[in-house]
Amino acid sequence: MAPNTATFFSRAWYGDEEITLPLPAEWQVETLAPRQLPALSSAKIRAAFQRPIGTAPISQLARGSGSAAIVVDDLSRPTPAAVIIPALLEELIAAGLPRDEIRFVVGGGSHRPLTREEIVKKVGAEVASRYEVTNHDFMSGHLRGVGNLPDGTPIFIDPVVADADFKVCLGGIYAHGAVGFGGGAKLILPGVSGLATMFCYHAFYPSRGHAVVEAERGDNPDHRHISEEVAGRVGLDVIVNAVLNHRREVAGLFVGDFIQAHRQAAGFALEAYGTAIPDSLRREADLLLVNCYPLDSDPIQTGKALWPRRFFDRAYTVAVNPASDGISYHGLFDRLSYNLFQTKVAQRTPRELPTPRIGKPDQVLILSEHFPVDEFCVKHAGDILFRHWEDLIAQLSERLPRRARVAVFPFAGIQVQAPGPQS
Repeated sequence: MAPNTATFFSRAWYGDEEITLPLPAEWQVETLAPRQLPALSSAKIRAAFQRPIGTAPISQLARGSGSAAIVVDDLSRPTPAAVIIPALLEELIAAGLPRDEIRFVVGGGSHRPLTREEIVKKVGAEVASRYEVTNHDFMSGHLRGVGNLPDGTPIFIDPVVADADFKVCLGGIYAHGAVGFGGGAKLILPGVSGLATMFCYHAFYPSRGHAVVEAERGDNPDHRHISEEVAGRVGLDVIVNAVLNHRREVAGLFVGDFIQAHRQAAGFALEAYGTAIPDSLRREADLLLVNCYPLDSDPIQTGKALWPRRFFDRAYTVAVNPASDGISYHGLFDRLSYNLFQTKVAQRTPRELPTPRIGKPDQVLILSEHFPVDEFCVKHAGDILFRHWEDLIAQLSERLPRRARVAVFPFAGIQVQAPGPQS
């Protein structure tokens, strides 16, 4: 009998390599993946800037501006900004902006700041050496206040962004429980917002729902509505949003108005990432194997790949997340600055990894080389951390039927349930 395997990409930003995990030969393995999209050529990336959605081209829109701020997402998001930035810079320079008045801000919200090496990964070596690139600090005492929302929510924004004449957000479109799909105005709030703004945002507004593109505002605005209201107050001029393929390449690019372009990008992503789950597999699957790639560079993103669990009746779940940067920090929820977080981590004695023992199917079995044990025990209480595939598969083999039925989601971090009836 031929051996079974599951093959997929892993380690975004840290190799982006294809890995193969061996499975018992008797298992019935079904890979659930949407159609594979080709990467856009450099010419097609540039062409997207000539067909903006809801705005004039940036080369016209930015004329008369004396300065520009480009907000990019951090390494927790797989967006290969360095591939897109050259075309964006061409537009800004064609508009007459001086090179030394174009600045980049890493809009990581309350995530940790990027190191110099990581900034090079995100924006490219040439841009990192020729342009000013700073990390947003959500606890800074130098944020700009730009008023309040009607309900009293204060708006504090990164000074580089607030002071720029022309504002661009360059990010990616990934399903997100709070805002439906990331990207768009989310790089303003929470991306470059202050602690008070971020706290109100997370505490007092409802979520839109995973992979929900549109929602009526009514009397109860959700996270997406509030992000867009704040972006309007701040003066966000244009967005550049990418939809990626299974190899973390740009497969779709949407430039223009931060609402109109975002909705088109999200609609494209819903179709591109939509994954049909057969009803028989929902009922009969014994195991879900979800690969967190390309949202697998840090430990916190694991949850974004667990969406398939709600569609299966009785299956065990294995999540593959190498968490290559090994840092589990989210300042808003950890309630401390990154410097203080580092100090606290350095002071404590690292916990030993308990011998993993599989229990009930409702536990998530997480295969990770770098997820810190202390943080795992806090953020995944009740779940099980494995360092080695061989140990995990040996225990599963003892618990599952000889001809176990397995559903593999090869890039679950960005896949979504296909709209419409399932086969």
